Amino acid sequence: MNTKLIAGVFAIFLLAGLTWHVTAGQDELAEATHVETEHHDDDSAASHEIYPGDLVTKIKNNEDVILLDVRTLEEYEEIHLENALLLPVQELSQQTLTEIGLGESAKDKEIVLYCRSGNRSQTAYNIMESLGYTNIKSVAGGMIHWEEDEYPFTESGKYREPESSSNGDSPIVSTDAPKIVIDRDLHDFGVIPQFDGTVETNFIVTNSGTQTLEVGQITTSCSCTSAIISNPSIEPGEEAVLTVVFDPDFHEEPFDVFKRTVFIPTNDPHTPEAEVSVQVDIAEGE
Repeated sequence: MNTKLIAGVFAIFLLAGLTWHVTAGQDELAEATHVETEHHDDDSAASHEIYPGDLVTKIKNNEDVILLDVRTLEEYEEIHLENALLLPVQELSQQTLTEIGLGESAKDKEIVLYCRSGNRSQTAYNIMESLGYTNIKSVAGGMIHWEEDEYPFTESGKYREPESSSNGDSPIVSTDAPKIVIDRDLHDFGVIPQFDGTVETNFIVTNSGTQTLEVGQITTSCSCTSAIISNPSIEPGEEAVLTVVFDPDFHEEPFDVFKRTVFIPTNDPHTPEAEVSVQVDIAEGE
């Protein structure tokens, strides 16, 4: 065989081998990069949010982050993030922020807000942004997400007010206010087939207060569950229907019995965020 022909064939095979090697290396690198960046399994966080795991990293690295709990005192004392300040969202203003040490000098500091589900902390985010705070984030999923994934740096106990706080008096809540009452806090769907479509149930929401009850944007702990209320403005003595829908085939779910939670933000000063849950057991493959 001609020597040049043999050399040409060899060069073609060599070039093909090098091309395969480079392509395979690029694929491996892309796969490694994909694995590295895809460390969040849940829905994408909004621009104003931070994942609990990312906040844990900041805490472990001793970054200068201020934690601000915007839930109620009772919720805080049950469980909260270590060293977190407390300022319930319904009391949030420039004056109260200043009273807990987050005045003008803190407007460019990194402040991470959190509540139970992310609803109240988003409201707090909007207020603080309007007041000129430039480096704030809200924990995605709130304490529900934090506890579900068993992240560290939590504690329980009484709130110790910062020294800059003007006084230790608790705010007086007027009795002339709306009051949310829900007929039950849990509905059990029992065992349901995976492929027979969605299931739904109705909760009755009543306003037993003296002022109009306003219901904000309702959210859920997982996108497999949705909820809508028939009337977001409920007059005293009136009621509305909260319809909760669960899709057993929306995505892969846990085995055995599990719950999904619905978060209902309100203007009830005693219950700024009500919640109900549905419980299911999916018959996989049916």
